Amino acid sequence: MLEVNYLLLTLRTDRQVKLGTSPLSVFISSAYQKEFGQISHTLSGGSYPLLQYKVIRGSPLIVAINEGRDLLWKIYDDLDSIDCKGEFVILEKRIIEKKAMLGPTERRLKYRFLTPWLTITEAELAKQGGTASLEEALLPVIESNLRGLSRNFHIPLEQPISAGFHLRSEHIVQKESGIMGFLGTFYINYEIPQFLGLGRGVSRGFGTVKQS
Repeated sequence: MLEVNYLLLTLRTDRQVKLGTSPLSVFISSAYQKEFGQISHTLSGGSYPLLQYKVIRGSPLIVAINEGRDLLWKIYDDLDSIDCKGEFVILEKRIIEKKAMLGPTERRLKYRFLTPWLTITEAELAKQGGTASLEEALLPVIESNLRGLSRNFHIPLEQPISAGFHLRSEHIVQKESGIMGFLGTFYINYEIPQFLGLGRGVSRGFGTVKQS
């Protein structure tokens, strides 16, 4: 188990912000491109984003851990100068700084996917020939997600990962890649700070989890 430095910025706007590209996301990605590059290589491999932009129920939020916090404080200070091109107005910004725990636990914790968790392709699922249930097919996926997360933060993972899923029957499929995305709840013996992401597309807000 590792204690990480955690920073959460939530924004209240005069209308809902659309998922995907918005003036806010474009501003953040373009104005701080150099800083994003620097923090992305802070960890070994640089494969897990230390700062993640999300849209949850029409409201934008940004979460950062460890070295990503300095950039988030800078974004916080610059928000008043952002031109959202009339799409929405930022009415309020709130920031929370605290310590959070990351890593394996002795007991299972319950989480909910707030945005689709991108997993495997339809073709990969079809290769299993229907011999495995969806839960059996997705268990290696979440194991791989957490093992990769542990490697990035140099967290020993000495105990088996134990997971269970209660996913919704409907799911999304990305047209370009065929990757399946699921919503629902899951139980895992691993502690994940609120609003961090798992799976593919974490930097684009996918796989965002919240402990229930």
